[in-house]
Amino acid sequence: MPHVIDRLSTFHKEERGATAVIFAIVLMALLTGAGVAVDYGRMAHLQSTMQTAMDAAVLAAVRLEESQRVGAATQVFNENLKADNPPPISLSFVSKSATEMSGTASAKLAATLLGAVGFRSFDIGVEATADVDGSGRVCILVLDAAAPQALLVNSGATVKAPDCEIHVRSQAAPAAIFNASSDIDSKRLCVAGSSIIDNGGSHPNLVTSCDTANDPYAGVFPEPDSSTCDETNRNYNGGVINLKPGVYCGWTNFNSQPQVKFDPGVYVIKDGGWNVNGGDWTGSGVVFYFADQSKIQFNSAVAATLTPPTSGSYKDVIIFEKEGLAPSPFVMDDSRGFDLKGIIHLPSRDVILNSSSNAEVRDLAMVVKTLILDDTNWQLTSTATDISASGGPKSVRLVN
Repeated sequence: MPHVIDRLSTFHKEERGATAVIFAIVLMALLTGAGVAVDYGRMAHLQSTMQTAMDAAVLAAVRLEESQRVGAATQVFNENLKADNPPPISLSFVSKSATEMSGTASAKLAATLLGAVGFRSFDIGVEATADVDGSGRVCILVLDAAAPQALLVNSGATVKAPDCEIHVRSQAAPAAIFNASSDIDSKRLCVAGSSIIDNGGSHPNLVTSCDTANDPYAGVFPEPDSSTCDETNRNYNGGVINLKPGVYCGWTNFNSQPQVKFDPGVYVIKDGGWNVNGGDWTGSGVVFYFADQSKIQFNSAVAATLTPPTSGSYKDVIIFEKEGLAPSPFVMDDSRGFDLKGIIHLPSRDVILNSSSNAEVRDLAMVVKTLILDDTNWQLTSTATDISASGGPKSVRLVN
């Protein structure tokens, strides 16, 4: 009997040990479950708060000038971060384009109950991107409000302007005509009138009966002195030509594909024009001014790389004309490629781009009376010169 009692006593002790192990396991599971619930709730709350603050930051900042955006976004994020004792947060904001702003935020949230089972912290990250839909950044403005077919797009015309708008102020019937085998890819193509003729082609972002931009450059640029002629009726035939700023009167002919190099400054053209037959043009800090109905006629496979002044009265202006001129044509024919930048202000000109007119135009703002696009290939990038739509920005939205 004593032997049996000893065996029962030993069994009782072993049972208590097993119960303790089971209890420890159950307790650990309960603590882990509670830790998951508590820490996940904390993590979800902080992530939601950070996302709300990030959304507000990019939406507010994208409306501003690019130089102001990062500071403004940071301030708005901090003002909207509704969290008690948040951990250190790493912020990054990027102005991706004239109409788009992105931001990211990340933090490490220390675990509480889950720390007992080896989880020290949680990585939290949020991001957001906002853009301005219908932002009013207009790269081509066609001014004549009464002209029928103020914009005429013929077969073979291709314009790629994915991050800027084209505005046509005409309210005539029709205000614009689009023909087959044409491609106008713009952020928005806004025609003030309700009547157009659509014979085909691609123009996916066309809107009619919309508010168009006003001419922001009317009366802005001072008129250069054109009283004295520096050059009159010149003929250049091939070779390298170094031109200096001044007043060019009568007709100036560039023949036999010369290489024309322009010194910085203003080139005034009056009482005739420039007739350009092939060649290459290069120059920086260059402005061309039409003192009357004079013009530049580009013919025969011209290539040009030209940039405007970066400061002064004619900052960003590449071509402009005297105010109040009677209407006249401005024709750009065959070209091997135009690499231009700046403001083209020709409010009296019926501009015709045809015969394989190729151009890569950066930061363009072109204002014309009417516009005909024939066999044209123009690549336009975002404009630094902001022509605002008359209604201002249409809407600001989150894109992710």
